[in-house]
Formats: sequence, C-alpha cells, structure tokens
Amino acid sequence: MVLQKSIDPQRDKLQGVNINHLQNAASQLPIEFALGAATGFSQAIAGLLWVRTDEFFDKGDYDAIIPMVRIITWLDPHNIDVYETGAWHLDYNFTDTDQRSDRRYIPVAIALEEEGIKNNPDVPELYADLAFTHYFRKTADFPKAVEWYKKAEQIPGWDVTKVGHGLAHAYVACGEIPEAIAQWKFVIAQHQLREKTITDKGLQYAEHNGEQIAVKNLYETQQRYIWRKTQTQPPVDAGFSAKVIRIAPMVFVVSGTMNGVGTKTFNLATGQHGPWVPTDGTRVEIRLQDASYKVPNSATFSLNNNVSNNTTIMQDSASVRAGKWQKRIDMSKDHFGALSMYSFTAPKYTLQVWYNPSDPNSTPPNVGDRFGWVGEGVTDKNYLDAGGNIPGTAGGNIPGLHIITKTFTLTRDDVMGDGLKTFN
Repeated sequence: MVLQKSIDPQRDKLQGVNINHLQNAASQLPIEFALGAATGFSQAIAGLLWVRTDEFFDKGDYDAIIPMVRIITWLDPHNIDVYETGAWHLDYNFTDTDQRSDRRYIPVAIALEEEGIKNNPDVPELYADLAFTHYFRKTADFPKAVEWYKKAEQIPGWDVTKVGHGLAHAYVACGEIPEAIAQWKFVIAQHQLREKTITDKGLQYAEHNGEQIAVKNLYETQQRYIWRKTQTQPPVDAGFSAKVIRIAPMVFVVSGTMNGVGTKTFNLATGQHGPWVPTDGTRVEIRLQDASYKVPNSATFSLNNNVSNNTTIMQDSASVRAGKWQKRIDMSKDHFGALSMYSFTAPKYTLQVWYNPSDPNSTPPNVGDRFGWVGEGVTDKNYLDAGGNIPGTAGGNIPGLHIITKTFTLTRDDVMGDGLKTFN
C-alpha cells in the first residue's frame, strides 16, 4: 500500500475535488473494490468498475455514472473504451421522455473525450471519435470536425476509412470543396498503398471496398463542384415562416413553411436534370434555451460534472413535407422543479428555429444541387442570415454560409402559462 501510494500520482491530485461525490459513488461498491485499488490492482479494479457502471446505465441510475467514469479514468487513464463509451452515453443516452438528449451534457462529453486524448495522444480513434460523434453529428460544428480529423490523420496507425473519409465529408460540410476533392484523391492513394502492403485477405478486402467508396465520392464531388456553380443561380426564395403556439404549460407546437426545391433526376456526367420542384426531406432545427446561456468554449470533466441544474436546453428537429413543417414539443413530463432536465428557472428564454444548407442531416443531395454547398443558392426576404455562424455551437463559423433562421424571445410566464398563446 505504501509503494502504491508513492507510484500513483493521481492520489496527490485530488485537491479541489468534491470528495463527497467520490464517497457516494464508492459507497455503492463492495469493499474488495476499494481494497484492490489500494493494494496496487488499479487497472483490474477499473475494469470491474466499468462492468458495474454498465449496470447503472441499464438501471437508469444516471447520477452515479459520471462519478464512476471519473473514478475509473483516474484508476486507469489508458482505458480507451471508458472515454469513448462514457462520452457517447453523455451525448446520446441522457434523454428526456421523448428521447431528446440532454444538451447540457455535450460540453462535458467533449471534455471527457479531450481528456482521453491528453492521456492517450497516440490513439487516433479518440481524435476521430471526437470529430465525428461530437462535432459532426451532435453539434454540427463542422470546422471543429475538420480540425480534429486533421489531428487524427497525423497519428501513426490512423484508419483511412474512419479518419480519411470523415475528413473529406467534413470538408464538404464546410463548403471547402477543393480541399475535399484533394482529400478523396489522397484517401484513394492510401487505400491502394495499404492494399498492396498487407497480406490479410479480410483487410485487403476492407481496403479495396473503402477505395471503391472513395472513388465514387470523388467523382460525385468533382461533378457537383462543376455543375453547382451554375445550377444554384439565381437563388431560390426559401419562403420561410415560423410560429410557436403554447397549448399547455411547457407544451408547444412549432410550425412553419419552407420551400425545399430539388430534382428527381440529375445526370452528373452532363449536368442535365429534370425540373426543380418542391422536394421533401429538408430539416429545420428547433432549440429552446435560457436566454443567457452560451455554449462554453471549454469544460472540465469532474466529479461535479459542471452541469447546472438551473439550466434549460432543448433541441429537436422537424422534417419539411409538401412545403410545411411542424413539431409538437412537450417538456412538461421532464419538469420536476429545479433538479429536473427542464427546470425553467430563468426569467427569459430564446426559441430559435433554423435551416442550415451545409448540414448533410438537413439537406438531401438533390436539394443541395439547387441550394448549393453553403446555401449560395437560397435566400429569404425575411430570415436570411449570411454571417456564417452555426447555431448551437461555441462559435462555429463557415465563411459564406447562408442559414435561414428566426428567433423568438419568451418569458417564464410564456413557457409556464396555461391556455393557448401564439407567438409570431
């Protein structure tokens, strides 16, 4: 025990930590776990604790999860699965009754993944996971995704499909098409090189399959880069509108109109296409949050988790069908006072709705052929924002990005009041 104390630097780094959280989490564990860690079996005990943490996930005992992950990564800072899976759970599996993820935990999830990278700087999978799971998929901060994919590509052993393909897609989402084309060419060369140098048949097949996918993506990107220069002009009027109706306390119907225009046929070789017609499939994002809330540029993963019980953030999306979109949002089932997911303790709130043409989750390719890479082919007389800022991020910006957005300001009475009330 004396030797373990002298060689375990983490024991001397507990200053400033809320030790009550540590004790509360540890109190749920058999005594042999604590004894095992004290006598020098830190990694083995960390593995057992990770199994126990999975039980907490299954039981929905989320309050115990963050302290457990904190303890495990202290005991074994090189357990990659804990960082990746723990951050995934924070991003996706802390949800309300309608399966909307708790957006308060996203900065914490990113902080956990960044800590994993700091402790394991030679593991490219962690960089790629941060780029894709958290920035590309969860926050749509595509410039950040590019940044972390590029870092992953500098680490020996990086996966061409996971990292190389991901970086090319992130370049496209940023509207950096020449960079995306160059990346696809680089990826193809990497697949071909690795296919020649490996002997395992299964790995050879994987590389060949990745190469074929990259070739297809390169061709499509090159051709669209040619044709979209002419097909996106003049810009289409999005005809965007949005209104909010409170139908009960903390229950809203958010709806509006949106001209999603595309074509059913487009010949990439010649640029010939059918008529541009109303097309389903674009998506509008909806975000309600405390008016004073700002997404933090950085966070720290700790026993205290740095998540305020007095902060309310909700994000959802609506699909456009026949030029209209609508979403019923019920937050009343997750309001149980100041400790709930939607505490509604702030005096004012913003409800922002937006359409981002560069987001592949919001724009089908046949609509992008008319609207452009970053919205250069779409305009709106009332709600066009050409500032390049990506809503819901800590400052993500894409030069030239045109989004369509409208923001409502609500008071706490507007949110908590009874009866019908319309906001235009």
